[in-house]
Amino acid sequence: MPLSAVGAAVFGVQLANRSLGSLVLSLNGCYESGLYFLDLVEFLNATSARRRPALAPAPPEVSHFEVDNISFSYPGGSSAAVRGVSLNVRRGEMIALVGENGSGKSTVAKLLAALYDPDQGQIRWDGEPVTEARREELWNQVGFIAQDFTRWPFSARDNITMGKPVDLGSLRLASSRAGADVVIESLDAGYDTLLDRRFKSGLELSKGQWQRMAAARAFYRDCALLICDEPTAALDARGEQAFLHALREYAREKAVVLITHRLENVRHCDRAYVLVHGRVTESGGHDELMSLRGAFYELYQLQADRWAAVP
Repeated sequence: MPLSAVGAAVFGVQLANRSLGSLVLSLNGCYESGLYFLDLVEFLNATSARRRPALAPAPPEVSHFEVDNISFSYPGGSSAAVRGVSLNVRRGEMIALVGENGSGKSTVAKLLAALYDPDQGQIRWDGEPVTEARREELWNQVGFIAQDFTRWPFSARDNITMGKPVDLGSLRLASSRAGADVVIESLDAGYDTLLDRRFKSGLELSKGQWQRMAAARAFYRDCALLICDEPTAALDARGEQAFLHALREYAREKAVVLITHRLENVRHCDRAYVLVHGRVTESGGHDELMSLRGAFYELYQLQADRWAAVP
């Protein structure tokens, strides 16, 4: 057999092997996607089958958010995530939810925002139970600044105004509050800069810069209730202090909930609720909580000792 024919045969076998491998991977991908699709179909069917009574309009311009003796368990959970929790926040106030990991802070915030229905107890906005109001109208009054924020591959302007009509004055105000105006000014095309390197002339921001953009997006929504889950995790010390002062200023006309592990930040809040294993064990201002010498005092001292140990 000619050498050229042998070479062609070997090449053909290798090519067929690679093609077969690609086919197997593609089939496996289709199978995995099919599993996700079945979950989606099941979810949509369950949603359409769920009947709700005629709901009332949500209260406009809510000024008082209240959680009254609520308990909640996640499906399949072995124990309740929160138990007998009561708290409230009014327009003009900034409260903190503090506690160790898994204590129920984020769950309480999601319940307050009407994302979940409690198993027991009641959530009220301006005295009205949220279970009797239209959810979409409720959610339009809630803003979130999450620790795991979304990085949209769009322009800086679109990242901030996402889902809302563009208003230049509000855009600049939101950017200034979040400290994102400094980031925008450093970009070649300003608000028109594409924030993804996959685009021609697109740029990638640092994590701290992205966190400022996410905060600006929440400020731009201008909601009655703003929930901040570790909003300064990626900021430096100077940026963190500037942001907390801006958040305090924002709380003059809104209700703000701050979830934080940095207990020093409680000084910026009107009061804090300390959660331990899903229960509120203490509440009050920073000095009041320290005087109780309970869970808050213990955690605060642990953080203070870490700094004191630095030479």
